[in-house]
Amino acid sequence: MIGKEEKSIVLGSRLETCAGFVRKGGIVADIGTDHAYLPISLVIRGIAAMAYASDINEEPKKSAQRNISLYGLNEKIIAFTADGLEKIPSDKVDDIIVAGMGGDNIASIIDRAKWLKNDRYRLILQPMSRASRLREYLFKNGFCIIAEKAVREANRIYTVIYAKYSEIDIEYDDYDIYAGRLEGSDPYAAALLKKQAGILLSAAEGCVAKGDISGSEYYKKLAQRLLINSDGGNSNDQR
Repeated sequence: MIGKEEKSIVLGSRLETCAGFVRKGGIVADIGTDHAYLPISLVIRGIAAMAYASDINEEPKKSAQRNISLYGLNEKIIAFTADGLEKIPSDKVDDIIVAGMGGDNIASIIDRAKWLKNDRYRLILQPMSRASRLREYLFKNGFCIIAEKAVREANRIYTVIYAKYSEIDIEYDDYDIYAGRLEGSDPYAAALLKKQAGILLSAAEGCVAKGDISGSEYYKKLAQRLLINSDGGNSNDQR
């Protein structure tokens, strides 16, 4: 067992950003936990009272259990093999973290846990790809994005989405799907917005090649809104 003076885990910027959204004193579920570094760190720092560490594969679960034992946290962190949230006790968890997966996979995990449609829970989601698909799923299914933060790790920029279920219908348009709650005043967010604008401009060129002028104009206008935000402007003025 590691002594108290040695109890520290340095998280990468993605997981550290996820940790920053966790509410203090609650119970956390980390889905796709891998080595369980995030829940271990949250418990050690007193952010989480306890945690569930779940992974779909057996080997990562075993690695998680070894690390949990190494830090003497067997009574505070429970590790197991499961597909998504299927073994998470809905009455004993507050914040759910799903990080390091594609946006479609994260959406599928949420969709299979119907009990998440309750505003007591907070979702902390870090898609490795297809963030726009994840945002669209959230909006269509009644989840609002409370906040969103861009983060750089290993020369790539990712986004971390903080969301909850809403009792009222979510108003959104295609700009919200592509930009979420990212603000161009943050240089990492600005870079993500510019990258997405570039993808949309390429789509506009593809429309021109197909003779779809209206489609091309649509993508160009949407890209322009993203570029305005990336420069610190207010995209809402372009709606």
